[in-house]
Amino acid sequence: MGLLSRLFDPEGSSGRLRAQTQARFDAVSQSVTDPSGDSVEALLRKTQSLVLEINSSAGDLPTIGVVLARAVTDTVREVLTSGEADRLDIGVRVAINGTLTDYLPGSIRAYVGAVRAAGADAEERATDALVEQLTTLRHSVEQLAEASRMRDMQALQVHGRFLEDKFGESDLDL
Repeated sequence: MGLLSRLFDPEGSSGRLRAQTQARFDAVSQSVTDPSGDSVEALLRKTQSLVLEINSSAGDLPTIGVVLARAVTDTVREVLTSGEADRLDIGVRVAINGTLTDYLPGSIRAYVGAVRAAGADAEERATDALVEQLTTLRHSVEQLAEASRMRDMQALQVHGRFLEDKFGESDLDL
């Protein structure tokens, strides 16, 4: 296609160029508005990716390891899909992000590497260490979920006290 064809063909190559430029702009805009990747949507994507990694590693993990790892991801998903997920405290989102990108996959990868390197004689010790780590992660994530729920409950109670003070019976009522 010649120069004149491209000038008069907006849906041709120039349309593709505009689409590519717009896609790049959208990607840069997303990285600027969410540089840490700890938005609820990003965390849900990371959760799904980690579930796929756990499932693909299931043959290399002990059954209890798979169960505990999935319990962690299920609890994270519960927190991220709750009604108040969009208003999660930044500390909760950062902790969840660390769990999904470092702590949980790190434990799984370290276990698989240890068993492959040391063989069957180290498997029992590695399994014990994995179970301990995953149990700790599970409790931590459950505490995050509970703290998030309690914060919501406390906010509701504070709001209820405010309404009672503001609109409750007054000493001036006749």
